[in-house]
Amino acid sequence: MKRTSAFIFAFALASVQALSQGLLRSDTRISTGENNILAVVEDRVITRDEVMREVEPFIPQIRAGSRTDFEFTKRFNDYVREIVQNMVDRELIVKEFRARGMTIPESYLDTHFEDYLNREFNGDRAEFIKFVQSQGKTIKQFRKSQEEDLIVGYMQEQKRQSVAEISPKKIREYYEANKSKWYSPASVHIRQITLKSGIYSTLEDNKKLAEDIIRKLKAGEDFATLAKKYSKDDTSAKGGEWGWYKKGDLNPVLDSKVFALKVGEVTEPVIIGDMIFILKVEEKKGDGIQPIDDVREQIEWAIVEQNGRAEYMKWVEDLRSRAFIKYYQN
Repeated sequence: MKRTSAFIFAFALASVQALSQGLLRSDTRISTGENNILAVVEDRVITRDEVMREVEPFIPQIRAGSRTDFEFTKRFNDYVREIVQNMVDRELIVKEFRARGMTIPESYLDTHFEDYLNREFNGDRAEFIKFVQSQGKTIKQFRKSQEEDLIVGYMQEQKRQSVAEISPKKIREYYEANKSKWYSPASVHIRQITLKSGIYSTLEDNKKLAEDIIRKLKAGEDFATLAKKYSKDDTSAKGGEWGWYKKGDLNPVLDSKVFALKVGEVTEPVIIGDMIFILKVEEKKGDGIQPIDDVREQIEWAIVEQNGRAEYMKWVEDLRSRAFIKYYQN
């Protein structure tokens, strides 16, 4: 069945939340269908309470991004529509999964659950139970929700095209049609020696040390070796390796110094506050459109995502067309 026009019931939800926020008069009356039912999909009933549990954490964010009450209500309504539709689609996907005779092994679910507990609550079951109860769920219901998350993720993945299936022609066409995406400012690959003032060395001490380092570099000593010996930052163990930086990424003082150098050249000591920096340019790239070979992998995955979304939505629309779905309005 097709959705009822404009999801008028969404305004009722907005009114409920707005009333609690003091945005509407206390005599406002709302209705969201019998027993606060917002939608029915097959034999699954979606209630106002469960939708509001999903929506409420995002109310401050919606409010912060709204300039007027009218805009807030519109954005709220849009979000509610999205939540309800996601719940409907989720139910259809899970039913399709089970209709195909597919299951997720209990051992896998147990491992997934334990990983979640350790990751989100550091293994503290008491805190986890409080969190679940705050969502109005039981542990069993929460595990069921996790199982459904895995099912939806698996079914979505099945609609993704493999990278190996992307033809060179498609890659070239995507590259030509989206060239502005591949523009890159000038970039530089650098190594750095950092001298920091502190208890054991003053800024004046480090100025003398920096001059000594420059003399050693001019005498032919290796920059990476000197960085390991003298640099006082996290990159010292890697010989001062700082990687690639685009023009504008660095401190403006360092940025202007580095991009004025040629490959292999080293800056004079640069003082910023109580720190001294010596940088070497390892490689440079000019600005411009990146060659297709440099962005081929990004293009492949962009096409995979694009095609996957289209295929997934086509599949979900088919599921909707074959299901009983009813949306309630006020």
